Amino acid sequence: MEDRTKTLPSSYREKKRYTIFEIISEQKIEFEELIKSVFNHTINLIGILGVARTNFRFLQDLYDRKKQIFVLRCLPRDVELIRLSMALITEINEKKVCILSLGVTGTIKSARRKYLSL
Repeated sequence: MEDRTKTLPSSYREKKRYTIFEIISEQKIEFEELIKSVFNHTINLIGILGVARTNFRFLQDLYDRKKQIFVLRCLPRDVELIRLSMALITEINEKKVCILSLGVTGTIKSARRKYLSL
């Protein structure tokens, strides 16, 4: 008999939401710059404990450098807080930016279909 770790049934797991954002700027933003800047701004806004509570993650394979579109995963109760923190970012590495929220989905598949068309 194999010793596998038991996973929680799907009804006990926390739900996730995928929020799609677009970066409007004159220069292209690299993914690493984006991550550092978003974490710094979000920590300044809601603190370290707030960032840990929101449980937000970047999905690197869904970052489109040409269109400057990226996807964040977070908990449903924190979608508005994440959207607020993204809207307040005006500068990434001394480059003027504006981050727009395109939409929120419940699955990666619908995020790709509706917003990314990859």
